[in-house]
Amino acid sequence: MWQEERQQKIRSLLAAYGQVSIDRIVEDFGVSRETIRRDFMEMELAGELRRVRGGAVPAAREDTTFDVRITQRLQEKRAICAAALKFLESGLTIFMDAGSTSSTMAEALAGPTGLSNLTILTNSIDVASQLTERSGELSRGTRVILLAGNVKQDPMETYGEATINDIQRYRADVALLAPWGVDATMGAMNYFLHGAEIARAMVRNAGRTIILADHSKIGVVSRSVFCETAEMAHLITDAKARQRPGFEALLAAVPGLVVAGE
Repeated sequence: MWQEERQQKIRSLLAAYGQVSIDRIVEDFGVSRETIRRDFMEMELAGELRRVRGGAVPAAREDTTFDVRITQRLQEKRAICAAALKFLESGLTIFMDAGSTSSTMAEALAGPTGLSNLTILTNSIDVASQLTERSGELSRGTRVILLAGNVKQDPMETYGEATINDIQRYRADVALLAPWGVDATMGAMNYFLHGAEIARAMVRNAGRTIILADHSKIGVVSRSVFCETAEMAHLITDAKARQRPGFEALLAAVPGLVVAGE
């Protein structure tokens, strides 16, 4: 009963203020911080909120289709991907995972200011399509390898044991990865376990890792860690990230943190 009352109070505060602190609920109910953390964890797994340092914020709406997600925060994603190009060069072998930011990165790689003679290893069918259908791409000598595995939709991607095994066959110069959330203590995370497994394998088999995370991902904790902050060569975000809880902690934890456009 008390847990239900606490969680209803958490819902009310999230709806009214867009965030809630652990200290506020501890003060209101006279329970331990660990008890509130457990409430937050349970509500996060139910999709009601996302944990951030010291509290929680409403869950980001990821229940839209991929076609909708790829249009959300597009200006910020394009700025992030343009900034990422500065840390890449022609001739590299690159791992890329699936998601809307990864698709935007593929657009940048194939665009007028993109690179040549790349080898792209990806489980994303949209990334593969972006890099093989754009005008002029073939003349730049880019090679795209779609990783093996079962196929799922939204986004269209390969996954499973066969995908992990295929990743093990390669050694890439760079892994370009887009998380569901990134936290100074936990690192980069994915909500889906299969996505985290793929990203984790890419990190292990790449010379360096670049995390592409728009401001909505900053300070957000999700279910499965795939890259610790110490493993990030760069974390690239947008200017609105400076207003997010957890940004200053990430700035201290990741020497290679880059704010696009600054």
